[in-house]
Parts: sequence; structure tokens; C-alpha cells
Amino acid sequence: MTPRLKITNSLISHLGSVRKTSTGCLFGLMYESTLLVVGYNIELCFNEKSTHEVLQKTQKNYKSRIHNLPTEVDLCGLITFAEDIADPENHATVIKILEDVDVTDNPLLMMYSLGSDGTSELHTYFYVHDKLVETPYDVVNEATLWQEFIHVRLCSRLPLVCDLEHNAIKDAIQSLHKKVASGTVAFCFLKSIFLLGGDVEGGLTGVPGNQTVGDLFNLQLEKCGIQESNRLRKHDQSHLRKSIDIVSATLLMKPTREIRDNDQPRAAPVIQHIKKTYTCLQVWLHVDALSMVPRSAKLMELYPVLVESVCRNLKLTESCLLEQVLAAKDGGPDAPVNISLPKPLHFLPADCSHFLTLALPEGRSDDQLVSYRKALHMEFGLPQDRPFFRKGNAYVFRSEQSNKLLVNPHEGLGSSGVKGGEVSVVQGLYSYHHYMQDRIDDDGWGCAYRSLQTIVSWFRWQGYTARDPPSHHEIQECLVKLGDKPPSFIGSSQWIGSTEVSYCLEAMLGITSRIISVSSGEELGLRGGELAMHFRTQGTPIMIGGGVLAHTILGVDFNRDSGDLKFLILDPHYTGGEDLTVVQNKGWCGWKGIHFWKKGAFYNLCLPQRPIGI
Repeated sequence: MTPRLKITNSLISHLGSVRKTSTGCLFGLMYESTLLVVGYNIELCFNEKSTHEVLQKTQKNYKSRIHNLPTEVDLCGLITFAEDIADPENHATVIKILEDVDVTDNPLLMMYSLGSDGTSELHTYFYVHDKLVETPYDVVNEATLWQEFIHVRLCSRLPLVCDLEHNAIKDAIQSLHKKVASGTVAFCFLKSIFLLGGDVEGGLTGVPGNQTVGDLFNLQLEKCGIQESNRLRKHDQSHLRKSIDIVSATLLMKPTREIRDNDQPRAAPVIQHIKKTYTCLQVWLHVDALSMVPRSAKLMELYPVLVESVCRNLKLTESCLLEQVLAAKDGGPDAPVNISLPKPLHFLPADCSHFLTLALPEGRSDDQLVSYRKALHMEFGLPQDRPFFRKGNAYVFRSEQSNKLLVNPHEGLGSSGVKGGEVSVVQGLYSYHHYMQDRIDDDGWGCAYRSLQTIVSWFRWQGYTARDPPSHHEIQECLVKLGDKPPSFIGSSQWIGSTEVSYCLEAMLGITSRIISVSSGEELGLRGGELAMHFRTQGTPIMIGGGVLAHTILGVDFNRDSGDLKFLILDPHYTGGEDLTVVQNKGWCGWKGIHFWKKGAFYNLCLPQRPIGI
């Protein structure tokens, strides 16, 4: 019996941007007699002229990306955009690729075509008894996806000691692979639940053997405290864009005396002494691995899943180390080998249905990894004008949150009330900066400073900069250094405006800004289309200053026919704690009409421009 087929809506929405001659791999997972397809990658083909050449390249490289995916997400089929895929020569290669799929007995072939009139067609086929059989599919939205699955995040360290040489590193990591896969490891949850092996009896301690991953997640919430966990879960939905539930795990190694086989014949050790120049690599490798499992999965079933997740992580680390060694050899036999420790980072690009884990050298800057990121963007059909894989774009898990500020407090607000309006809002994440934070009493004078901090936080969250939002003192120092203010400005309580904000953005981040000036609040009501265009194309928060007040505009709801307009305002004059309910219910973040602005006041708007690049 063939499985039921489900495809995520984000995958389908991205298909129209792919070259017609491309082919690639489909990634998905099996659960409850269902094949769920969550993503794909496209073979990067620049010189190939025919579909057959592209397919041959796909066949050669199709398994290389598996290690970047959460465990349980595996190769499940082939996707093609070529019109001549049914030719006998091409068909034979397609079948050969599908035969190598392990996750299901019925691999999937997905054929997408885009007509000259803009219409598209998507056909899906299961490979059944040596034949391709067309099958229907259901579309799964993102909310449903995250409700049905939980991610298990495994963090640990493993020792690596070997010669600083290509083959030695490869052999040493392969030895770690074998040790992990041999059953000499255990996994711990919540410091009291231990998964010792895959055996039904004795393999799980601390909870009954019939417990599910969903049960473990609920227990994790109870350990945090019901009230606190509910608050954090609501906060996470805005903070991390997607309501993704994470179960944390750690890796334990069994002592040597436990794993020694008493029945094994004993032998004296043999020591071989070789005299040579030796450079030792001695490091602790980071293990940070994800698995994507159904909530209904039994805890007992997790052992091989977690073992595989460690092995995938080690493979990424190995590739990163070997690339650095080979790059050093290209500099000549006497060139020094400088190794940066690989650090696994998890990324979840906008509208993506699965995480991607990358092992990036800690000593390499984002500027040194541009070509690597560009290839990833092309492979996964992501836009080429904004970053998704800079280190600053890495997903921030709840356990890593050091910034206690509210993030994206506008999310969850109701309608603005504009009939027939089109909503255009800030794209991505930002932190809410307001009066009295950071133990600074800036009540009455620091609103523009706080708006600037919010804007800088947006550029940091999107990966355009690694610097934290500047303090009031740093902002004042910057303006004095630029010659805009006298030295006495430092340490004062003097206001700043939109032009000063633009000066700081350019000096600190290299960000240019547009300045819009209006003579009154009423004239601001005529700028709805212009502001809507900014949020659609740039997506950055806008700082607006007028009189003695400054605010942050996060979006607009604009009816082009009637001219009705409302502004989504983030108010930096708030002096309370980081309570999302208060911020939203009391209007510190909310929709405001044109009467919010004073008729007789002059306003300047600073519209930061998003840099183009990855």
C-alpha cells in the first residue's frame, strides 16, 4: 500500500523561481503511513546543456546535503523542472536515483512546469513495482507542521586528538563515529531521564517505557513551572517567528570498564614508535544536532535517531576541518595550518519548513564566507538580495536567550480597522527598546535614542551586523566624533532627531537612510503609499521625530482607493517592564490613526535602507 502524500505549502510556493532545466532532491520523513515532503535542493548546474547531464550530476551529488538536515528528514525522491524528463535515457537515470531512496519503499518523483502564461502545474508520482504511478497530495501549512512535530536538540562535546593532517583527521572522526554507533553512549533528558539503548527492557529509566516525545515535552514545561512556561511559549511565538517546540538532550559516554567485554580474549598492548615531525590537533568538538520527530513517537524509539544525529553532526565537522586543511596545503608545503574550530549553527530561513545545520569555522568572518552562502542561496531557491545564513541569522533557542527584551511585540495584534486596506509591516525581527531600560533614566529625553536602538537591533537580528545596539553614551560619542555635536554633548540629556539617527546608522553600520520631511501631521496622512512601498521593499523600522517626541513606525494599513490610513506604532516612551500583555493592551504597540500626529508639528522620518547582498 502506497503512503499518503503531504507537501508543505512553503515548498510549493518556492517552485516558480527555479530554472527549467534543473533537477534536485526532495527531503521528507515518514510517519503514520504518510510521506511528508518538507524541502528540496536544486543541483547547481552552470555548464550542463541537457537534462541528462543535469540528472547525472544530481545522481553523483544527491546525498551530500543530508547531513545538514534534522535527523529523520531524509532523501525521499526527485524533483525536476525539465520538460524532457520522460525521454527514455533520462527516465532510466531517474529510476536509478529513486531506487537509492531508503526512507520509503515508494520514492517520489515531483514534476513542476511553468507555462508561458504564468500558470503552473505540479504532478507527483510514486515509484511502485518498477512503475511511476501518479498520486494526489495534501498541502500542509506551517502551523499544522509545527503542531505535529517536535525537535530534539542534542548538545555535547567530543574529544578529538590526532595528527594535524587530512587522513589522520578523517580516521579520528571515523573512530568517533564507530564509538557513538556501537552503543557506548547514552542520552539524558531533564537530568533524570536516561535513554541507555534501543532495548525495550532496561533501555529507558526515569519514566515509563510507553512515554511519547510529546509527553516528555509536557514534562519539560512542568519542570519550568506551568505559569512561566506558558508565558515563555507565548513570547517565543513572536521571538522566533514560529511556534517550534524543542526538547533538550545531552550525550553521555559509558566508562571503559562498563563497555569491556569480559568474554573477549585478553592481549598485551603493542606500542609502535615512529620518529617524525608531528603537529597535534587536540580539541573538543562541538556537537549540536537536531532531530525532527512526531509528538506521538515513543521515547524508546529515539535512541537510533539520536545516534544518527550525532553522526550527521560529526560529518559536518569533518568536512569543515578537512576543507581548512586542504586550503592550507594550497598555500604550499611549508604554509602554516591554522585551524578554526567548527561550530554547528542552526538556521531556519523565512518560509522554510525545515532547519539547516551548518558547521562554520569560528575564526572566519561573514565576509570570508560569502561564496559559500551564495551557493546555499542558489541551492535552496532563496533570494539573492538579503542574508539568511550569516552567523547573526542563526536561530536563537530559548535556552540561549540572554536578551530579555520583548521581540516583535506587534505580532498578535488585531486588525487596524481600515476597511479594504493593505497591511505592510516590518520584515523580520527587532527588539523593543524603550525608556528606563539598561538602568538608564532617560525618561523625557531618550525616545529617539531608543528608536535608534530598536532599528539597530533589526539589522542585528537580520544578520547585517554583529554589534549590539549602541548605548546612549556611544550614540553621543559618535555624533561628537562626526562633528555634529560639541564635546559637551557627551553625558548630557539632550534630544536627538531623525537626521542624527541617520548619521549614527551610517557611521556605525554603514547603512544609508532616506529622510522624508512633512510640514504637519495631516501631510503625513498623504504618505501612505510611500510608506507601504518602504515596508514591502526595505522592511526596516522607521524612526519619526516631531516636536519633542520620537516614535518607531512598524507598518501601515492603507486603502489606496479611499486614502484611509493607520500606522503601526512602537512607542519608546513606555517605562514599564517587559510585559507583552501590558504593551499591547495599553497601546504602547498598536495601530494609530492620523490624529495621533499633531496638526501643527513638523515631522522628519528616517527610513533605513536594507543593504543588497547575502
